Amino acid sequence: MYRNTLKSYLRFDKLIAPTLLRVLFWPALAACIYYSSWLIVAGNPIGWIPLTIGSLFVRILFEGMILFFSINEKLQNINQSLSRHD
Repeated sequence: MYRNTLKSYLRFDKLIAPTLLRVLFWPALAACIYYSSWLIVAGNPIGWIPLTIGSLFVRILFEGMILFFSINEKLQNINQSLSRHD
């Protein structure tokens, strides 16, 4: 099993970027929340904007990046399914 996994990574059949993006989403969200709370504690009333819009933007940005990899995986599945029927 390990050999097949390593082979799929080396041949770029299995991509690591979607997993990496899912892991990096949480520190990005935490940074957005930290920055917003820093602004709010400092007495800046604009701190609520990055808290709401910034967290939503981070989520949409990461979803968009993951979407490209998801489309690629689906297309590979379709391609494999069609090649089995030939």
